[in-house]
Amino acid sequence: MDSLRLTRVRRLTQIESAPLALTAFLPLEEESSLSQTRLEKLREKAEKALAKHPDRKEAENFRTNLDFALGQLTDASPPGTWLIAVTPTVAEALFLPFLWKEDINLGKSLRIQPALYALYRTSIAFVALVSEHTTRWFEAIGERLFPLSLPSHIKETLAQLQKARNQVQSISTDSSQYGDLFAQMARSAYHMALVKYTENLRSAVTFYLRQENVPVILMGDERLLEEISNGIEGERALTLIGGIPETASLEVIQGQVQQHLAHQRQVQEQMYYPFLAYSDKQTPQEIWNLLQDSLPASPVLFVEEGYKLPASELVGKKRSLPSEDGVDLIVAEVREKGGTILFLPPGRLPQPIMLLLP
Repeated sequence: MDSLRLTRVRRLTQIESAPLALTAFLPLEEESSLSQTRLEKLREKAEKALAKHPDRKEAENFRTNLDFALGQLTDASPPGTWLIAVTPTVAEALFLPFLWKEDINLGKSLRIQPALYALYRTSIAFVALVSEHTTRWFEAIGERLFPLSLPSHIKETLAQLQKARNQVQSISTDSSQYGDLFAQMARSAYHMALVKYTENLRSAVTFYLRQENVPVILMGDERLLEEISNGIEGERALTLIGGIPETASLEVIQGQVQQHLAHQRQVQEQMYYPFLAYSDKQTPQEIWNLLQDSLPASPVLFVEEGYKLPASELVGKKRSLPSEDGVDLIVAEVREKGGTILFLPPGRLPQPIMLLLP
């Protein structure tokens, strides 16, 4: 099973050096687009570095990966930024649902860590629309969906299911002994194909829940959703949304994701907000220190929208910090501990940043 694009990009932070590494941020505001001029500027800078590179094979691999990464780009909406990370062995493009300063950096290391820490503020999920006729997968970053390719074994079992269904539908009205036998064989083949298809989908859901550690939103045929969730229905991060037609447009699916996320935030706020009145005052440094220890429960972090503090106030003046914003560091720690982050408008919180341990 393929990892989510975000997971793959996060793993790149472990790559300390490469023969040649390009990190580019291409912001898309309301009036901007991925014009050919902007892309040519990126290519021109890359070509200048490649001209000085001694290894021709690595240079060609870099060009191939750059072409692949740029092929992933689209004029995205709402406003955000495309992060492009390329080496001779790596090619990734990830949409960030916030505006980032435009930048193109070439060197021997990827400079993606600040953006990834900022992404900890964003919800990530695996979304699938499933039926007996089709399966569509998406990676949800914030409220935007990015289509995912189906693995070959999912495509194969879906094709087998469709073939078996066609055989059942083509059963003749012949009531002879042979006619009944062929009908039983066709129905048995259909049932076996459906079981195999369901098992493969359940395995995929389990992978994204437990290996990728992201919430999963399953939509589509209610009967099929029940079968897929059988055995994993106790997972808190699994959401089932039935009644969504298999022909639903991307806008409809995206609207369902947005509605689910909004409802989830509302439920979490109603659950945890009342406890803030009984919470002791905490400084950002005290919150940071708490997060460095083993905690008895998953933490809940409340943050006032727009609140920032220098990262150096938390960890001292280190030369290489993953983010200059201390809130990014705290949010990342909460996410890593399986916690919840809730951003509220100014004036709603007794303090700009507060940590609860339920």
